[in-house]
Amino acid sequence: MRNRATEMPTTSEGTGLPPYQPRTSLGKRLWEIRGQIMASGERPLGWDEIEKEVSEQRRDPGLEK
Repeated sequence: MRNRATEMPTTSEGTGLPPYQPRTSLGKRLWEIRGQIMASGERPLGWDEIEKEVSEQRRDPGLEK
C-alpha cells in the first residue's frame, strides 16, 4: 500500500509545480505541523496508521469525558 503522506513534497522545489499555499488557517497549521514532522526526520503516518491510532484512542476509556 502506498503512503501518500511521504509522497507529497514539503516544498514544490524540483517538482515542476507551483509553490503550495494553504488557503485556510487550518490548512496553514496542518502544513506547519507537516513541515515539523518532515524536518524531524520522522516518517509521517499513512492513512491506515492514522485510522488505527484514532480507533485505539476512541476505545481508550481514559480519554472519555
